[in-house]
This record gives sequence, structure tokens and C-alpha cells, in this order.
Amino acid sequence: MFVLFGVLFYLSDILENKYGIKDLKKGLVLALPLGALCLSSFITGKVIKKNMVLMKWITFSSLLLLGIAVALLSFSRELWFLISMFLVAGIGIGASLPPMDALITESIEKEERGTITSIYSSMRFIGVAAGPPVIALMMENSNKLMFIILTALSIAAALATFLAIKPDKQEA
Repeated sequence: MFVLFGVLFYLSDILENKYGIKDLKKGLVLALPLGALCLSSFITGKVIKKNMVLMKWITFSSLLLLGIAVALLSFSRELWFLISMFLVAGIGIGASLPPMDALITESIEKEERGTITSIYSSMRFIGVAAGPPVIALMMENSNKLMFIILTALSIAAALATFLAIKPDKQEA
């Protein structure tokens, strides 16, 4: 969520300052990646059921997709390319959320589930709140460095998923 809302802040800034897109038009453009997030989240939630192996691979591949989209954002400031990459990033984040939620709730003992899920939810909201101001600070210095850091965070999350989630084969 940190990466998504950070890059949405970046897109908002580019739309307004480079392309002169403001107000309702800017809101509609910003709604596109969030719509992609919602749709991919809904579809993924319908597909995963209780298949832990599928959850791991969807989470891994969608976070990798997010990292690739963010990395590609650094190569162009053309409007349709930016919007396309933001749509891909939205799909990546959206597809990763239902499996992460399910993996956390399914793999934690009932006694600890409430605590762990509240920590997870809090971290998501901290990411939403921290993304825009941190990106604003990074944009003052170097857009390239900003994209490198955001890509690295996305790839690190994908690698953590790959290494840390070890579902049983029977859970497939």
C-alpha cells in the first residue's frame, strides 16, 4: 500500500504539473488504477478459495508484477504509458491482497489471530498514510532513486513471499 499510494501521489503530481489535468478529470484518471486494484482483488478472491499453494504463487507473481511496473515507470513520462503502468501496478497490488489476507487468517492460531490481523491491517494503513509524504520528499531529490527504492521494496516483498510462505502440498 505504501508503494501504491506513493506512486499515485507521483501520478497526481505529474498529471497536474506536466499535463495540466486537474479537478474531476484528474480524479477520474487516478480512479483507473484503483479500479484495477478493486477488480483484480475481487477476481483473485473468487479464484483462490482455500488453495494455499495458489495463494503463495499469486502473491509472489503479483508483487513481482508491481515491481516491474514501478521500474518501468522510471523510463517514460508519456501520459498513456504512465496510466498503463499504474493500471498494471494496481492489478499487482489488488491480486496480492486477498491471498495475503487469507494466508494470515488461515495460518495463524485462533488465540493469536486477532492480534496478528490487527498488526497487518495497521501496517497497511501506515503504508497508505506514509506513501505520499515520503514520495513527496523523494521527488524533491531524485525520481530515479525514488523508483529504485519502490522497485526494491516490491521485489523484496515478492522474495519474502517466495521464501517465507511454505504451504503444504495437500493444501493445493
